[in-house]
Amino acid sequence: MGRALMPAPRCLWCTDPPFEEVAVLRWRGEEKDRLTVPLCRKHLERLRKAGERGRETKGWTFKVGWW
Repeated sequence: MGRALMPAPRCLWCTDPPFEEVAVLRWRGEEKDRLTVPLCRKHLERLRKAGERGRETKGWTFKVGWW
């Protein structure tokens, strides 16, 4: 009998393995979510560089931190 394989962890936005779990604020208009998401090194750096204004991806704006 075959064993069910667990999917490999991956970055929220690509197929690379995650570098770090990051607390992010995601918003669109007045709708806001606080999430912890896995990000690869490349996407974590891009999100950090975006700073307070955040980075828009797929209709949502993301920034590091919940504050």
